[in-house]
Amino acid sequence: MPIKLIISLSLILFLIASCQDKEKKETKQSKRELTQIPKPQPKAAKQKKLTPLTNNNLEAELSAYGKENPETLILLKTPKGNMKIKLYQNTPFHRANFIRLIKNDFYKNTLFYRVMNNFMIQGGDSDDWERQNLKRKMGTYTLPAEFQNENIHKKGAVSMARQYENNPEKRSVPFEFFIVQGTKYTPGELLGAEKEYGIHIAETHKGTYTQIGGCPHLDGQHTVFGQVIEGLDVIDSIAAVKVDEANWPIEDITIGFQILE
Repeated sequence: MPIKLIISLSLILFLIASCQDKEKKETKQSKRELTQIPKPQPKAAKQKKLTPLTNNNLEAELSAYGKENPETLILLKTPKGNMKIKLYQNTPFHRANFIRLIKNDFYKNTLFYRVMNNFMIQGGDSDDWERQNLKRKMGTYTLPAEFQNENIHKKGAVSMARQYENNPEKRSVPFEFFIVQGTKYTPGELLGAEKEYGIHIAETHKGTYTQIGGCPHLDGQHTVFGQVIEGLDVIDSIAAVKVDEANWPIEDITIGFQILE
């Protein structure tokens, strides 16, 4: 047999053997990849089922919830800037209720819907279907007043709205909150406010209302449960927007919350 023919046949046989060997290796590799055990994925934390609150069970439920969720620092995000808010521990039901609402996305896609310059900005509720559905899950209830002498309606105070009619205990509505802007008072104006509203402003608070400003006539009427500790200028920016005849901002001022600690 000619040498050239022998070399050609040998080369062909070599190439065939190489291809077969490669196919075997690829098959083994493929089988090995298919038989590898996937890494276990962490299980998503189960959301604890919400117990709808009523005026009969809320103190027990919110006390327990407050112990399990002790956070007191939150970030309020708006198109005009962010505000850092410290929630008070001496208003445990209001604090726990607010954290509960935030963690269950109640305030997602809500707005500041009532803005009054030199007074306050209010938000936290709406008539959309999603919000009404969330309300049913949260429950039908009001919060007991938690007035504290040191928690006053100075600028940046975070307070809860309430019904004024048929509400002798001054219980708070559970969803609607407002943040005080207010104005600075002179000593004479504070004296006039005391006479007009039949209130007594403690000497320790008069300096706050003259230097920082606020709404002293709301003290003892609404529960203050937190304070803006960063971003007071954001309150001014929101309070200055154009509003309609119902004090609803012409441009949407959206609300977003983030729990910090």
